[in-house]
Amino acid sequence: MSALPEIRIHELEEIDSTNRFLMDMAKDGAACGTVVVARRQSSGRGRLGRSFSSPEGGVYVSMLLPAAQLDGGFFLTAKAGVAVRRTIKQVCNKECGIKWVNDIIYKNRKVCGILAQGYGDKAVLGIGVNYAVDINQFPDDVREIACSLYDCPQDAPPIRVFIDALIRNVYSLVYKDDENWLEEYKGSSTIIGNKVLILKAGAVTGSGIAASIDDSCYLHVIGDDGKETVLSTGEVSVRTKG
Repeated sequence: MSALPEIRIHELEEIDSTNRFLMDMAKDGAACGTVVVARRQSSGRGRLGRSFSSPEGGVYVSMLLPAAQLDGGFFLTAKAGVAVRRTIKQVCNKECGIKWVNDIIYKNRKVCGILAQGYGDKAVLGIGVNYAVDINQFPDDVREIACSLYDCPQDAPPIRVFIDALIRNVYSLVYKDDENWLEEYKGSSTIIGNKVLILKAGAVTGSGIAASIDDSCYLHVIGDDGKETVLSTGEVSVRTKG
C-alpha cells in the first residue's frame, strides 16, 4: 500500500487530446497525480490508433500514474475498467459490464473507452465516458455501437461529481491494496461463454468461445478446432452465445 499522491487537476474547455496534453506535461516533468480534464476533445484517441468521438456532455480525463502499473498495459487498463464501473454504480446507480480488455458496456453498447500509454517511469491513463451526450452528435458508425449513460444533462448527477469520484477510484485502486478488484473484473465480463472473433489489426485471425480470464487478465478462447488460444493483446468481437 502506498500513500496517494497530491492530485492536481487542470481543467480545459477544449483540447485535441487530453492524453496528448498530459504526455507533454509528463515530458516537462509533471508528477504522478497530475490530471487533465476537458469538456470536449477535437481529436480524441482510442486504442489501436482509432479516433474517439468526444462531444460536449462526455467525461474526458487523463491521469498521470506510475508506469510500473502498466505491466503490458493490462493491469492498469483493467483496474481503470473496474474504477469506471464502480464510479457509474456509486454516482449513477447503473450497472455496467466490461468487455475484454477495457470497454465499459451499458445496455449492450459501449459507454466508455480507456487508453493507457507509457512515458519513461510514468503512464498516462485516458478515460472517455459518454456521460450525458446527445448520441446524434456521433458519426453513424459510432451510433450503432455506442450509447450514453444519460440522454440529457438534466437527468444526470453533476458531471463534476462523477469526475471527482472517478479520479478517486482510479488512484485508490492503483495506490492502495484491493483484494476484490481482479475478481470484480472477471465477474463483470460481458463475453465469457460467448462466441467471439479474434481480431488483429482489424483482420479476423480466429474464432471460438471466450472461456475465461486468468489472473494476468489474459483471455482464454477455445477455438472451433478445440485448441486453446491465450490472448494477451489485440481485441475480440462478440458474435453469439456459446
